[in-house]
Amino acid sequence: MPGLPRRSFLRALAALALIAPCVGNAAVFNGVDYMPVSELARKCGMRYKTTEAKKSQVVFGKTTRMAFNVHTRQMSINGISLWLSFPVVEKSGMLYLARRDFLKNIMPILFPQNNARAPSPYRVVIDAGHGAKDNGAQNKRYGAKEKNIALDIALRLGKLLRQYGYKVSYTRTSDTFLELDDRAKFANDSNAGLFLSIHCNAASSRVSGIETFAMTPQYTPSTSSSKVSKSDSKFYPGNENDAWNKLIAYYVQRSLTSATNSSDRGVKSARFAVLRGIKMPGALVECGFISNNAECAKLLNASYRQKIAEAICSAVRNYNNTFWRVSKKK
Repeated sequence: MPGLPRRSFLRALAALALIAPCVGNAAVFNGVDYMPVSELARKCGMRYKTTEAKKSQVVFGKTTRMAFNVHTRQMSINGISLWLSFPVVEKSGMLYLARRDFLKNIMPILFPQNNARAPSPYRVVIDAGHGAKDNGAQNKRYGAKEKNIALDIALRLGKLLRQYGYKVSYTRTSDTFLELDDRAKFANDSNAGLFLSIHCNAASSRVSGIETFAMTPQYTPSTSSSKVSKSDSKFYPGNENDAWNKLIAYYVQRSLTSATNSSDRGVKSARFAVLRGIKMPGALVECGFISNNAECAKLLNASYRQKIAEAICSAVRNYNNTFWRVSKKK
């Protein structure tokens, strides 16, 4: 690499060593390149062990523990649920995960120093979902509307971030309606370094918990899809920051589940319009299920909404600290 500074040259070598496939361990399942958990452990400088023969394995080090189970896309990093793009498979007693999952879902969290450059996160755009004619999810028993809860959390979050010196803009500050594409355009026009879209979820009345979504990487299915489709090959502006998207989503999910003691439904991926169009890192946060009466009652409590805002604020600050720590080394 002629002309490359020595520090950059060494970092480039380290990154290549980390992501380079091990030919002897190459495996293909359903047309997807896979790697054994043993290789994952080696690349991460960790160890692995089988916790249940042909079913479960863990990779662990001093500060990190990853758990994998066969025939599922759901794994965990330090106890936080993370949804993979492809299911874990088993061969000759060893579990395998898709190599693309290692690169796009795991590496950005464990090795943020290898993430590509991204804009400074000091300017944050907060997007309160729905508004005006679009009520979002509703709970008829409590007369609750997602648009109102999301706006309150968004405003609380913005106030907290400003107290820590962040420059904050909102896609809406009142009960107004904005098209999905216009929300991303607003963030782009604001030259923001971070985008957070605040929502509440809805499903059957029995479902509860927290979910945080990052933009789905190119050539992989979203969490709601079981296999790759032709449309998954399209590259969107939101894919420019795949690694940082995953990291902020992980930090938000970790912080929110810890602060609220809500069920951890995981870091997931989706090609939501607001995530497709943004040119900065971002995530969409589902702060709870308004369709669940117990969780809806919590969301209608001002102190609980403040707790949610504080947890997301803490995640942003952790993300910011990581961003600057690794940026100084580049």
